[in-house]
Amino acid sequence: MQILRTIAIIFIIFYGFRLLSRYVLPFLLKRWVNKKMGQFQNQANSQFQDQQKAQEFAKEHEGEVKIKSRSKHDKPESDGLGEFVDYEEVE
Repeated sequence: MQILRTIAIIFIIFYGFRLLSRYVLPFLLKRWVNKKMGQFQNQANSQFQDQQKAQEFAKEHEGEVKIKSRSKHDKPESDGLGEFVDYEEVE
């Protein structure tokens, strides 16, 4: 009796997995692919809109020049970098 029960459980698991792999997994995979395609399309649309906004901004501000000057206080300090050692190659 135990053997028949074990064989029945094995067949149920085998056919259950077969049914699952035939119908449920393709459905889940198709749903996942569609979701990723939608995300890709949204990203492409947002990049296109950003590009259009950048072109409009460039057309509005065409010919303007902005100069950023650095003050003497913005000069980076190299105290913590160590010493520079000049070397020559010896043959």
